[in-house]
Amino acid sequence: MTLPERTARRELSRERRDRELFDRIAADYCAKDLHAVARVARKHRLDQTLRTVPIPPAARLLEVGCGAGFSAEYLRGRYSHFCGVDYSEQLIAYARAHFAGPDTRFEAVNLKDFRDEQGFDVVFMIGVLHHVDEVELAMRQLVALLKPGGWLVVNEPQPANPLIRAARRARRRLDRAYSDEQVELSAGQLNAWFERAGLASVRVVPQGLFSTPFAEVPLGPPMLTRSLARLACALDRLVERAAPRPLARVSWNLVAAGQRPHAGAP
Repeated sequence: MTLPERTARRELSRERRDRELFDRIAADYCAKDLHAVARVARKHRLDQTLRTVPIPPAARLLEVGCGAGFSAEYLRGRYSHFCGVDYSEQLIAYARAHFAGPDTRFEAVNLKDFRDEQGFDVVFMIGVLHHVDEVELAMRQLVALLKPGGWLVVNEPQPANPLIRAARRARRRLDRAYSDEQVELSAGQLNAWFERAGLASVRVVPQGLFSTPFAEVPLGPPMLTRSLARLACALDRLVERAAPRPLARVSWNLVAAGQRPHAGAP
């Protein structure tokens, strides 16, 4: 077996393990968005991610790694068409059962095999890019799914804060819904990948200081913690707007965004 064949087999094995993991933990994964407190923080993270790019009226949106499809509900009223893709058949089955409609569709498919002729105004991924093999190839595929002038935006965990790295190591041991094959991407890596994919107006900004733990670990009882989650989200909005540079070293996540150039643009 040649080296490229061995590499491809390892990558396929990793993708299969990842897909099998999310099929196995589908119920636990859905439970996060069904928990009243986590739901507040997860919607906030999505809103803060997408606020970095303009979303036109009647937008066509694509979420890659859509999980159980809750983004279609959180973004209701902001799109004319929402498409969610994920390679977990169990999660897509939940999404179809609860969120499919005339303006929404969900496909159980690997990004490598997904096609759409019309193109999308915004393609977004929340905590997904670090699961992807052959990132530069995936980036080119994502860009090809954008309309000219459309935006790609991703939210990724970031490695800058050692305390956060320690918390993630602990979570890997305690949370069976947390993949042990995750990697963390630096702002420099994200910026380089976006630029090499041919995207323009690339920006990488910090996201999530107080609210992210509420999004990932459902805390209860809701009557006590829901107000804390809302306060954490409000504080994050304030800090992210007022002091993004200091936040870059201590935030949980990074948001990277870039625009596909219009036809004929240099």
